[in-house]
Amino acid sequence: MSEQRYLEPHQGDWSWSARRQDDHRDAFRVDDDLDTPLYVISVAAELADLHPQTLRAYEREGLLTPARTEGGTRRFSRRDVERLRFIRTLTQDEGLNLAGVKVVLELGEKLEASRRRIGELEEMVRVLAERVEEHPAGDRYQIVKAPPSGVEVHPLRRRTGERGGPVPRKAGSKRARPMPPPTREAADV
Repeated sequence: MSEQRYLEPHQGDWSWSARRQDDHRDAFRVDDDLDTPLYVISVAAELADLHPQTLRAYEREGLLTPARTEGGTRRFSRRDVERLRFIRTLTQDEGLNLAGVKVVLELGEKLEASRRRIGELEEMVRVLAERVEEHPAGDRYQIVKAPPSGVEVHPLRRRTGERGGPVPRKAGSKRARPMPPPTREAADV
């Protein structure tokens, strides 16, 4: 294998390095971060097999938002390029217009957000199940229903004596007193 020289960044400066021809893949390997802005518009357009003007139109339509340098140059990430390929597939292969593509992308984002939330909830259930298992059965409490008393919580969060309408008062009577909350009883397990 022949060696070639490459100009590479090194400690804040540029230097020439020699590399074997079969090592060229390492020169383009990027960390696994899909959101790092890497590509200028011409390179991103070529990777997505689109024209640069198409990328600008997609940005105007709000289908993607590339990062910008201090000078205002667009920089596209690998995730942006994947999104552009997906948009190309939807428009060219599936025949969707840009409004349809926008709906599909929004639904996809909602689906991903729902999946993340489901994952969070599953993790919460797992942690709570572990906590319950850590305590012996004698330390657990059982929820006990309050005895039926005909007392209902009023919409203003006051307890009233009757279901439904206002509480009829007798002459000289006071308001109904709130009932104390039910007590916890140790489970008979």
